[in-house]
Amino acid sequence: MIMDLRRLKSMTVLAEELHFGRAAERLGIAQPALTQQIQSLERDIGVQLFLRTKRSVKLTISGQVMLSEAVRTLQQAERTILVAKQAGRGQLGHIEIGFVGSAVFSGVLATAIARYREANPLVEFRLTEQGILPQLNDIASGRLDVGIIRLPAKSAVAELAISAIYQDPIILAIPGRHALAKLKSVPVHRLKREQFVAVQIQEGVGFNAQVAILCAKAGLSPQITQRAGQFTALAGMVAGGLGLAFVPSSVRNLKIPDVVYRPLANISQESNLAMVYRKSERAAAILSFINELKQAGRLAARTDGSSKQIG
Repeated sequence: MIMDLRRLKSMTVLAEELHFGRAAERLGIAQPALTQQIQSLERDIGVQLFLRTKRSVKLTISGQVMLSEAVRTLQQAERTILVAKQAGRGQLGHIEIGFVGSAVFSGVLATAIARYREANPLVEFRLTEQGILPQLNDIASGRLDVGIIRLPAKSAVAELAISAIYQDPIILAIPGRHALAKLKSVPVHRLKREQFVAVQIQEGVGFNAQVAILCAKAGLSPQITQRAGQFTALAGMVAGGLGLAFVPSSVRNLKIPDVVYRPLANISQESNLAMVYRKSERAAAILSFINELKQAGRLAARTDGSSKQIG
């Protein structure tokens, strides 16, 4: 038997009013229609719910027991409808995000999540630090919803959209006691005999590819003595005097002692931070978060004079 929520609602209102006329008025229906609904409900479940006389209406024992269950059923139905509406508006659900480690320095991802959660506290975020190519694969397969990468991204999958959201100038991280730290900007010719440390290479993608373009423009072949897995470790190597390093401008937010940051003189190259998502995405929560990432990129660019807004 399929329980009719409309008849359950009529039963609960009649149980509150104990008067067919007043209950019918609250429900916005005619009194005979209410009587038919109650009679139909009683026939379907096979028990009498109300004792009726010309002067009074009372709940039977069965009616009293059913009333509490009917109230819970109606509350759950309202909750189900609310949840569906929230999900449709992007206020409920979960979002799986992948990100490269250097994405955190700009604050774009953190700002987007904080602003989004303020308006949508019921949406759950799950974050995974990943390289560029694993992110592309996982977004295409549905394991991730959104990715944050550094361009360029070779082998991009056709069904994915890749959109730059924030632009970092590439600058130098220099040991604080190094002679070059005294300069406001560093001429390229001063780098030809210097030792460098660098992050692990990802051939043809991400930050390393942008550094390669910069070096090609400058006619520079940096002597790399050590590599680190993350920019935090790289900055530690610089602080220890192991070499200079090319880094995105946003790495300055690390504030590591004995490391200074300087732009290159007369040459510039940017490292674009980009978001990746499925072109076919229809989930309201994800689409809303994608828009929040765009807004966060604009906000970060306005508050950081050395970086540029995209879009």
